[in-house]
Amino acid sequence: MLLHLTLAATVVVSYPVESAILTDNPLYRTGKMATVKCRESPVSSISRPQARKYFKTVNKCLTKAWRAQLKKVGLPLSEPYVSFINGPKDVCGDPWPEVAALYCTDEFGYIVELDRNLLSYAGDLLWMNIAAHEFGHHVQNITGILYAEWKHVASGGLERTELQRRAELQVECLAGVFMSSVFASLDRPKSDVNQLKDLLRRNGDETRSVRDHGKGKNTVAWFTRGFESRDPKSCNTWIAKPGKVA
Repeated sequence: MLLHLTLAATVVVSYPVESAILTDNPLYRTGKMATVKCRESPVSSISRPQARKYFKTVNKCLTKAWRAQLKKVGLPLSEPYVSFINGPKDVCGDPWPEVAALYCTDEFGYIVELDRNLLSYAGDLLWMNIAAHEFGHHVQNITGILYAEWKHVASGGLERTELQRRAELQVECLAGVFMSSVFASLDRPKSDVNQLKDLLRRNGDETRSVRDHGKGKNTVAWFTRGFESRDPKSCNTWIAKPGKVA
């Protein structure tokens, strides 16, 4: 909140996270993710059949990478389902929110909305980022992070929302870990990564999701941490200072 005139400053309230499942999860001890080969399914037009095939192909790549990663700490990982809708409808027992995709915790899978806006980004890294982001929630689910976040006692709405941001920014970082591990096999220029970062920044600042997903600059910062380190340890948003998860 901005104070008045000469006292203008940002007041950041600290909400310490005291759950070891969140702050000291075995996920952070899995080390650097190994290089993984992933062949993207071709996309030549705004086509829902091609989009479905693309997401299913990337989902298998994600499963291969994260299964090997979690095996290091003795955690099994099943391949999550990925399904599709063409427009908003009730899913996971609730109305569809204003998002491109949604992970369903109880069903261990995610749904992608193949509307015209998303289809217009055919060929961009955005599609892989969306899949990697939702798969990050699957990793959180398998490792107990989602349940621990949900059960964490919050003092009020502001703290609850901050916890949601920490969860969302963590999966953006985990998306960066995966995308870095497969990038060499994608036959793409590095400029595609910079283009994705610009898009993540704009989307973060221009949509209402900033409240529970984080500012665009923080979304990019966490993605970059994951991409550059390729290590889930760098994605521990639960011990980050409040300004880093705003």
